[in-house]
Amino acid sequence: MSGDLRKVRSGDPLRIPAGAYNAFIDAARVARAIDADARRGLLASTGSGDLVWVRNDSGADLPRFGVLGIAGPIIDPGDGGNPDEFKRRTAVAGAAITAEAPFLGRFVVAHEPIPAGRIGRAVIRGATPALVTVADEAHTHADTFADEQLLRSGFTGAARILWKEDGTGERPAILELGPADRDRFPAKLGQAHAIAGRTFGWLYDWEEVRLNADPGSPFFGQYAAVPDGLRSVDGADRRAFNRYEAHLSVAFAQDGQGTEGFADAGACLVPGVLENCPPAKAAVPMLQPVPEGVVVELRAERTLLGETRFVFDAMTPVEFTEMAVPGGWYG
Repeated sequence: MSGDLRKVRSGDPLRIPAGAYNAFIDAARVARAIDADARRGLLASTGSGDLVWVRNDSGADLPRFGVLGIAGPIIDPGDGGNPDEFKRRTAVAGAAITAEAPFLGRFVVAHEPIPAGRIGRAVIRGATPALVTVADEAHTHADTFADEQLLRSGFTGAARILWKEDGTGERPAILELGPADRDRFPAKLGQAHAIAGRTFGWLYDWEEVRLNADPGSPFFGQYAAVPDGLRSVDGADRRAFNRYEAHLSVAFAQDGQGTEGFADAGACLVPGVLENCPPAKAAVPMLQPVPEGVVVELRAERTLLGETRFVFDAMTPVEFTEMAVPGGWYG
């Protein structure tokens, strides 16, 4: 049939073969089957963003450029679902953005208005036009904000602002959507667990937190747990290392008494020391684990085996402990 679909020149007699005419009819039927709004959307430029189908489960109509949290797939691949259809296309259930479920870094931007309970197209990754609630003209990123249908600007977030209209408030912008930067985030430390075989060394429980900067809140200036944030679990696979403690076993030999580094100091050879030297007892500095409740910047790192472990940097407290000085320690 490809030979039937030949172009003609001006002045040539118009003869339409049956194969060409039938192809025109098939194309017209396909065009009529496409919804008019969707057809306009396909013709309009949308940037380079990747589109997915999303069902609006927020309970309210969503305007174009509104955001929905990714609550899961529409088509369940598990028991009773449809694994073949799940593999064939990406379709997600979209939830409302709330304080209890902020969906940080896990959202889509509606490419078209999507009524409540209906399915529409949304951008999940790449460059796209958008509307952003700009809180500060200096902001460079955007992310979800509790109980709002538009992204809100900030100095960090899963969406990078490539351009935005001058001013604050609701502004048109061009965004680049991508995975949220999750290798660094604030975390509140919990219980410390001693590392076997080390005098100074612990693994720490933790939970992801965010600063409460609401002056009207009784917890102003404090850190609160992120409802769906990261946290450690029972076991050492999620507990965090303190990198400040990591060098201690290398810099000082471990004798199990906590007095590393004090031997052979030559204290009795220094003029002005006590007549009876060495002293019978000494106040020895003993390192203690970082207390519970301290907020640190946690970082995800890859281990030699390719696993992910969490680390942070924090000075450990020192507690002076009265100890007997072993004989022969001072020359």
